[in-house]
Amino acid sequence: MFGLLAVVASGCGSGKGASTTTSGPPDPAVAVGGHTIYQGSDWAVVVNGDQATALHLVGDRWEPDRSGRVKVEFLGPRGTVTPSFQVAAELSASSPLVESALWVDGVELLEKGGGLTTNRGTIYGAPTGPLPKGRHVAVAYARTATSATAVARVFRVR
Repeated sequence: MFGLLAVVASGCGSGKGASTTTSGPPDPAVAVGGHTIYQGSDWAVVVNGDQATALHLVGDRWEPDRSGRVKVEFLGPRGTVTPSFQVAAELSASSPLVESALWVDGVELLEKGGGLTTNRGTIYGAPTGPLPKGRHVAVAYARTATSATAVARVFRVR
């Protein structure tokens, strides 16, 4: 689980007309389409319909990580669920996992989890309240220091 940190920097101008403009990298969603649900300093997760993609910032470009070095497998939900349910995913990699998260409809869940090693574990969480009937998308994400995977699963609430 992780939190997002915001860093605010300010500078003093030395007279009129003194200003500095810096631009960061483009929105990660531009690289693969869809919308960004997480953006850290070097990693991001973008959802496009029923697909999720983990992206890594390389220079000034967001590159999809399709290495498959991090395995993320949904344990639930499956198919149609009641309005109150849990989302769970199994995570594994050949090197230590350093970050993971779950979202439903773009809203991050408060995750819990654990594992017997730093390379393998399970995370789970539930939305803060019942979801409305209809189609929803869950996303699970995990990364090591050098690789990441994000997967999406479509489910319905009855």
